[in-house]
Amino acid sequence: MPYSYPRKDHLKIDNKDISVHFSSNNSNNELLLSTRTSDSSSINSLISNALILNESSQQQQQQKQVSNQRIIQSCFWSIFIFLINFISSILVINLSKWIYVKHHFPNLTLTTISFFISFFLLLLCLQAKLFTYIRLPILKMIPVSICFGGFIAFSNLSLQYNTVGTYQLIKLQVTPTVMLISWLFFKAHYPIPIFLSFVPVLIGTLISTYYDLQFNTFGLFCALTSVSFTAIYQILVEHYQKVYNCDALQLLFYQAPLSGLLLLFVVPFFEPLSNLKKFMNYDTIMLILLCGIIAFFVNISIFWVIGNLSAVAYNMIGHSKTLLIILVGSTLFHESFNQQQMFGLVFTMFGVVIYSYFKYFRKIMK
Repeated sequence: MPYSYPRKDHLKIDNKDISVHFSSNNSNNELLLSTRTSDSSSINSLISNALILNESSQQQQQQKQVSNQRIIQSCFWSIFIFLINFISSILVINLSKWIYVKHHFPNLTLTTISFFISFFLLLLCLQAKLFTYIRLPILKMIPVSICFGGFIAFSNLSLQYNTVGTYQLIKLQVTPTVMLISWLFFKAHYPIPIFLSFVPVLIGTLISTYYDLQFNTFGLFCALTSVSFTAIYQILVEHYQKVYNCDALQLLFYQAPLSGLLLLFVVPFFEPLSNLKKFMNYDTIMLILLCGIIAFFVNISIFWVIGNLSAVAYNMIGHSKTLLIILVGSTLFHESFNQQQMFGLVFTMFGVVIYSYFKYFRKIMK
């Protein structure tokens, strides 16, 4: 049988079939590859998203840890400043009273020396780079310096001519005075219960002062004048630190020498400098230096509390140490405290507790 060769048309058909077969295989492979690549890309995107979420969660946790650490550090720093103010205030009150009563050192002279000691210590702090020097308008520092000098001078005069109990109870009137000035001139609003809480504070102070066996009219005048200067001073300090964006040391660096210089013009009219010769002994000089150093820490802590919290918060610290100051002062200087004064003190502290509840604790409970 003769062998027949395939025809050309058959070859074309076979080639087409083969090409179709190969093309279909290629397309399937491409589909498989594309699906694999798409799957791998989706997996990679999922992994990258998971990594991003993990990193963001870690960053959030780190930020929370940093914020928590800052809160803890701020709390510890606040407690430390409160303790400095608490201890130094008690020490400087009783030490100043001791210098007046036992050594008969002139009041305004001691105040002036304390201002210059504070300025000298501030210079040391500046050299140690504990704060940075900033330029402030000196003329605008005069009002707060006058109030600072009046606040310290009349407080010391009140301490000299009043008992420690009367001195401290009248100082409690600073808070309502601050609130009254803020309400009249700065349109500040306070709830009615807070205003009413100062009714027992005022009545208790009047009772205790009236029954004070060592009551002194000039001492009462000095105490009330000190309250006025203190209230205005605290408001100005809070205002100045916000307006000029300065901290406690930066403001005190201007204020202390200005207050001392202003008092230098007043002191010779009331306390002749020739009388200072009899106080040139070791014990008196060391007590004066110690009093000035402690007063420096009192002033710094006052500035920090008022600048970082408020003037009202500073007075709350003062309220918390009232009983201890009266107890230490009455014991140290053998000042009698009769039943009427004790009732006035308890009634005053009752008002302070009511004020503290409505001002702070009620907010925390809410």
